[in-house]
Amino acid sequence: MFLVKLGGSVITIKGRYRFYRPKAVHEIIKELKKKNEPFVVVHGGGSFGHIKAKEYGIPGEITERTKMGYSVVHRDMVDLNQRVMNSLIESGIRGVGIPPSMFNGDLQEISKSVGDHMDAGLFPVTFGDVYLNQKEKRFEIVSGDDLILELARKLKPSDVYFLTDVDGIYDRNPKKYRDAVLLRQLNDTAKFENIGTDVTGGMLKKASTVKDIAKLGCTVYVLNGNVPSRLNRTESKDFIGTVVK
Repeated sequence: MFLVKLGGSVITIKGRYRFYRPKAVHEIIKELKKKNEPFVVVHGGGSFGHIKAKEYGIPGEITERTKMGYSVVHRDMVDLNQRVMNSLIESGIRGVGIPPSMFNGDLQEISKSVGDHMDAGLFPVTFGDVYLNQKEKRFEIVSGDDLILELARKLKPSDVYFLTDVDGIYDRNPKKYRDAVLLRQLNDTAKFENIGTDVTGGMLKKASTVKDIAKLGCTVYVLNGNVPSRLNRTESKDFIGTVVK
C-alpha cells in the first residue's frame, strides 16, 4: 500500500477562494488506479483552508471572531474533502472521508480510524483541518503533513508520494529564483521560505516531514502533481522529482 499527499496548490488555486481543480484531481486519480494497490489520500487545504484561517486568526484563542472562523474553515474543508471524494467515486474508487476535527486532532485516533477503514476495503481520504483544543481553550490546525507522517508510522507504506505544484524540492524557492536547483536527492543545504497564505509551515515543514517519513523505511517521492504521469515513472532514468530514502 502507499500514501498520497495531494497538495492544496495542486487541487485548488491557492489565491482564489474555494477554487477547486476537478480535472487535475481526475488525472491524478487515473494514475493512482494504475498502481492497483490500496492507498490512503491526505489532501491539503489550498484556497479552501488557508485564506480564511489567516483572515480569522486561526490557530488562536477562542474568541467571537475565531468561533466564526472555525465554523467557516471547517465547512470549507469538508466541502473540499467531498469534492475530492466525488472525484474518487466517479472513478470507481470506494473512498471514505475522515475529518480530523471529529477526533479533536488526535493523530493516533485518526490513524486508527484510517487503518480500520482500510481493513474494511475502503480508501480513506483525510485532510488538514481545524480542531478544538479544549484544555488550552484554543482553536488549532492539524496539517496534512502532520497527518501523513503519523499515517506512515502506523501503516508502514512502501511508498509515499507528495504532489506539489513544482517539480520537487529545490534548494530555494523556484517561483522566486530562476537559478533554483531541483534536488534529486534531499540534503541539508536547501533554503525555504513560507509563501503567501500558508498557515501550516510551508516548504520548510514539508522537507522536514519528508525526511522523517524516509527514516521510517519508506521511499518518499516529491513530484509535480500537474504532471501526474510521473507517478508511474519513478523508476525511470528520466524521472523528474525528488527522491528520499
